Amino acid sequence: MADELYGLPRDEFTKARDERAKRAKSEGERDLAAAIGRLRRPTVAAWLVNQLARQQPERLVELAELGEAMRGAHANLDGAELRRLSGRRRELIAELTGLTRELGEPVSESVGRELEDTFAAALTTPEAARALARGRLASPKELADADKAADPGAVTWPSATPGATPAPKPAAAPRPAERPKEPPAARPATPSSTLLRARAELDRTESAVADAEDRHAAAQRAHDDAAAEETAAHQKVADLRAELVAAERAERDARLRARTARRDREDTDRALREALRRRAVAQDRLAALEP
Repeated sequence: MADELYGLPRDEFTKARDERAKRAKSEGERDLAAAIGRLRRPTVAAWLVNQLARQQPERLVELAELGEAMRGAHANLDGAELRRLSGRRRELIAELTGLTRELGEPVSESVGRELEDTFAAALTTPEAARALARGRLASPKELADADKAADPGAVTWPSATPGATPAPKPAAAPRPAERPKEPPAARPATPSSTLLRARAELDRTESAVADAEDRHAAAQRAHDDAAAEETAAHQKVADLRAELVAAERAERDARLRARTARRDREDTDRALREALRRRAVAQDRLAALEP
């Protein structure tokens, strides 16, 4: 019943829930009706996550596996692996948030942040990851509580189908009179909310460190590129200045050669004119002496 209701379009949830609760009550299933009535309408972020769990469950399996790997890196104090996984964490949360934007419900900036927080919370414990994968969240805040994360929003249904008669409980087997009482099995320790918050805070700081390292590396590359461009520009200016000096020197040399050549031409002009004058005088003298 809960699976069916949380799989409906969000705007149909309340009406469908109330109808099913009313029907269960009319059929005498008061406990079932009360359980249905306690189901809360999912928030936009919770509804989107629930639909993603139904349509692409393998991506949430990937999220659960990443959370397990990150917890292992935490336990082993493996800083290098944790930094690598923190980078993958950012990528996967961005990918999952992007997928939810394709599910037909508008995603505002605040809903986007809520989605990111939800996926990040699912990385903290296996229980939170399983709760996310069930697709029955009413609010992402359910994942922040370790107790609820073990089975958030779960209810004990009096029967699987409205109107069905609950199956009788099997009779307890008789216990031998002399059988010693076994000690109760140790209950696995559930991480406290404080521990989960500390882990989440460490994840966020690791992510912030990785982001800062990425930005620092990008800034260093930009600095190196700019420094190389500056050096190349300085070298080009130096080369151009050297060419200019050489060109100015060549201009001065050419000017000197032109000046010398001009003086030489003027001297040869005068010599030629003098030679022509003398020839004319010689011709006149010869003509006067001839009979």
